[in-house]
Amino acid sequence: MKIAIFYNISFSGAKRAVFEHTKGLEALGNAVDIYTTDQANDIFSPKVVASNAYFYKFLPKEFKIPILKRVKEDFYDTFILLKKLHKKIARDIDKRNYDIVLIHTDIFTQAPFLLRYLKTKNVYFCLEPLKNAYEYSLKLNEDTFFINKIYENINRLIRKKIDFKNTLSATNILTISLFARERIIAAYDLYPRISYLGVDELVFKPQKIKKIKQVFFVADKDPIYGYDLALEAINLIPKEIRPELKIITWNKDNGKRLTDNDLSIMYSESIATLSLSRFDTFGLVPLESMACGVPVIALNVAGYREIILNNKTGFLVDFEAREISEKIIYCMNHPKEVKEMGENGRKWIKENWTWKIHTEKLNNLLREFI
Repeated sequence: MKIAIFYNISFSGAKRAVFEHTKGLEALGNAVDIYTTDQANDIFSPKVVASNAYFYKFLPKEFKIPILKRVKEDFYDTFILLKKLHKKIARDIDKRNYDIVLIHTDIFTQAPFLLRYLKTKNVYFCLEPLKNAYEYSLKLNEDTFFINKIYENINRLIRKKIDFKNTLSATNILTISLFARERIIAAYDLYPRISYLGVDELVFKPQKIKKIKQVFFVADKDPIYGYDLALEAINLIPKEIRPELKIITWNKDNGKRLTDNDLSIMYSESIATLSLSRFDTFGLVPLESMACGVPVIALNVAGYREIILNNKTGFLVDFEAREISEKIIYCMNHPKEVKEMGENGRKWIKENWTWKIHTEKLNNLLREFI
């Protein structure tokens, strides 16, 4: 197949998915070209594994008047200039005779404008509906200044309508979990097929290093990611046996990106990994942890239910800090059982959750859509 892939995502698990899709589809004998407005050259840049990469500059002129700067960025730059640029990208893709276009998220609009203008068959890889339009936890605070509230409500309403129209313009739609599909049905009345993500089991693997008394938490210090629950759970453990809560985002102390090998070592040296996001539609962190032979303690919600085998590769828990702390203590006091869970997790990943497995399934879905 001759495939075009569009994306504009900052460094994240979502960008890793673009990278792995590009690499995997190329390895299966397809010719894959990248189209993007993303100029970053981080470790997930798909251009290094694509047949060709086409970059489009989206650098609107800076507005000097502070009060009007955001208005220009929101309304003129995003709703007019970006839309015009995507129309050009669509023309360029259409004239190169691709069999299909795989379209990932755009950070400016969620569902890209590109979907409206393509004549080539396409698939929108929808991770989830637009967050600030559908998630109650992201609603505006009651004490938001009146003028700001009016502006933000108008802005969000327009973005919701843009995302909705763009999404409905897709020829086909994929998503990453049953949970994500349910949210997409509720938001758009669309019924996507599922294309799961995976993990590189050759990189994320058990390291021959000594365990230390720490619990691993890979996320920002924000309640939306469950940091409050993690901190409360750790503090419920008596001081004399309390493990360290090792918190990592994507950065090293010097500001450089953590490598996968860095993460693999941190997983491997930990007693367990916490995954406590309320709305994680999938969860690459649990996959990486299990691939490294480390059990996961995760909330019994969202995408975690689809990838963790409760009491076998980890624990699915309620929204209770006490229960989380009890599972941490169990992992500390039962090294033999925890080792067995880690081995179960590694086997579970190798048999069901590698990028190779799920890229081959994606390849078959694309052929079916064509």
